[in-house]
Order: sequence, then structure tokens, then C-alpha cells
Amino acid sequence: MSCHLSDESQRIDAASRLISIIDTLTLTGGSSNEGGSHETAIFSAIQDFLLVLSPHRPLYAGFHDGQVHNPLGGGAYAFKEGLISPTILSLMNDESTCIHRSSPGLTRPIIIHAGFQPNNSPHAGTLIVFSYAFLLAKAIHDEISAHGSAISVAVEIAIVDTAPISHETREIGGIQYQRAYRDDPAVLAAYMIDYEEVLDQMSKWSGISFRPTYQSDLFSHPELPKLLAYVVNHRARLASQLSPKYNTIALRAACPVPGCSLTEKHGILNQYTHNSITFYCPYHGEHSISLSQPSEIARLEANAPTRNLIRSMLHLLDKDAHHIRITGADYAGTYQEAFLYRPLAECLYVCNGGYETMEALGTDGLLSYARLRSKHGTQGLKRIWDEVERWITEPKNLFRASFSVEYLRAVLDGSNW
Repeated sequence: MSCHLSDESQRIDAASRLISIIDTLTLTGGSSNEGGSHETAIFSAIQDFLLVLSPHRPLYAGFHDGQVHNPLGGGAYAFKEGLISPTILSLMNDESTCIHRSSPGLTRPIIIHAGFQPNNSPHAGTLIVFSYAFLLAKAIHDEISAHGSAISVAVEIAIVDTAPISHETREIGGIQYQRAYRDDPAVLAAYMIDYEEVLDQMSKWSGISFRPTYQSDLFSHPELPKLLAYVVNHRARLASQLSPKYNTIALRAACPVPGCSLTEKHGILNQYTHNSITFYCPYHGEHSISLSQPSEIARLEANAPTRNLIRSMLHLLDKDAHHIRITGADYAGTYQEAFLYRPLAECLYVCNGGYETMEALGTDGLLSYARLRSKHGTQGLKRIWDEVERWITEPKNLFRASFSVEYLRAVLDGSNW
């Protein structure tokens, strides 16, 4: 009770100070004394009030001048004069063709890749990735079409249906187990209608078709047995890079017993031979897949670093198509560099409670497409689309530092910084 009274007293004191400053400004007609101390005082009072407004989960004010800075650096230099032409030139170089600006010289179809885990209605970050994938595909298609080429450009959306269902994870004997979305169709379907609505709308806006794929499609690729054999044969070296904490290759397969479908998360108990992988279920014992049977390989799952490696290798080996992947900042940049070129220490996740402040500040429309649609109607998604479209024509915006939640709120409100 005393703690409650103390918290309440602090809130009253902080609110009183803020009101006093506002009253002073009102009485003086809003004029500021020398040195701008009124401004400093009111900013400080606002911050003090926020800290005690919710003492168990304090808020922090982020003041800004409404200016957005897009300094040239890194990728912005390479794409200073435009985004599409350099991208097309890089694809032409991949084909080792002669470069003639009057004709793009491409012969392979182009596939723009993006993906998602079906564990929530798509939030603003996912909507931005999807928007960029379709807008980039449209811009590339328009550019090569203008030079008389009929090369196909499409978007492929990978549904990571092997992601774990959060309430179906458990620890048994010190080992972590999980069940995947694809093993529970009802849970998998929970948010799919939002993704379908978003993707259908973006396909219409861009005029670019898209194709959804599942993890079984990835592991059914005809080159997969060869790549999987490589990964298994080099697992001792790859394990230290992909999972230094566990020093394992996180390949998984669900228990085939009907109604079970448990998988061991980190592959700690996996046993390997030259032609098979044996997995362990804590309830039903060992079960195996043959590395020479495509239908069995299609049952495999992999964690993000291992899946990323396999997918990247498949794209590099593909001589029949060009592959461009659009990835959110949490799985791009330094993450990719660390994964591909040096040991990967750990993945990045939002801490528990990280989204609750957004609800308190009224920016929860960015948390999911369902909330975005509820708060802003169909115009909300279109404003995100229009913002990302601007990044295509002004690449400096694409390669700047991360856009803040406040910036995206201004986008949704129709404000221009």
C-alpha cells in the first residue's frame, strides 16, 4: 500500500510541475525567456512525468526536430544515381553477357524472394519487406520491358511453416522440443487470411504475380540431396559457425507418430551416417530419414541459419533463374555478414514486453496488419506502400539508418518530415 501511495504521489508531483510550466507559458503569451529555459524545462518535465506515469514499465520521450537525414554511405554510394540499373547490370554480369545499355541482355527469369513466419498478423516491418519486394519487381520489370525484353519477373513468398508454435515448446530431460505450424493446420490458418489480403492487394497495385511456397518446397528441390550431403559431411566445421552455443547442425524432423510431431529444437541428439539422419522423440524413441529419398528429405526442417545457408547455396547453383532476396534488417546486414563470413554468435529478438510501449503510445497500428486496418482502414497499407515506393526512386532513403516508429507513425498520419 505504501508503494502504491508513493507512486501516486510521484505522479501527482510530476504532473503538477508540468502543469505549472504550461501555466507560466500561457500567462506570458507563450514567450520564451533568454536561453530557451522554458523549452528546456518543459521537455524535462515531460520526461519526468513519463517516468512516473507507469513506474513499473517507464516510458522515455523521444524528441526530434522533424528532420530526416539520409547521409550517403555504404550502399547509398553504389546506388546514388539509381537503384534499378545497377541491379540489372549485376544480373547481367552474373550471366557473363555483353553489356549493352540499349538491351539489358538478360535471358533468365528473375525471382524476388521474401518470407514470413505465420505466428502473427503481419506487422509494419513485414509490410515494408513485402512492399519493397513487389515494388522492386515492378521497377525491374518496367525497366527491362522498356528495352524490349520479355523476361519474367515474379515474387516468391516463402511461408516458414516449420517455425515453432510458442505454446507447443517444452523442455524434457534438459533438451528443448517444439511443434511446428505445419503440424497443426488450424493454428497455421489463424493469421493466413491477413497475409493473403496484403499480398493480393500488393500484387494488384504492382501488376506483379506472386507464388507462395512452403518449407517442403525448399527441401524438395532436386539439388537438395547433394547440398544436404555436403552439410552433413562438413557438420563439424559448420556447427561451430551456425550454432556456436550448441555446436550442432539444427536439422530437424517431426516424430512421425500420429498426434505427436515433436521435434528436437537444436539437433543435439541427432545421429548421422553417410546416408541417413536419426532423430529422437522423448515419447516414441528414434526415427530416421534417408538422405537418398527425396520424399523423406522433404520432411526436414532447419533453424534460420541452417535454412539460410541451404537456400543461399541453392540460389547460387541455379543457372536457370536470377534470385534476389528481400530481408528485414533483423536478418540482413551484419547478421548475414556474420553468418556467411564468420561465426554467428546469436540471433536477434525483441525482448519480452518490447511491444507494450507501442500500445501505450498509440503506435500499435504498426504491430499487426489487423490493427493497422482497424485504426487506419485501407489507407494505412497504401501509405506504407507509397513510402516504400519513394525508396525505389530515391535509393538514399533505402540505405539510411533504420526508420523509427515515430517516423512510421507520421507516415500513417499523412505527415511529411
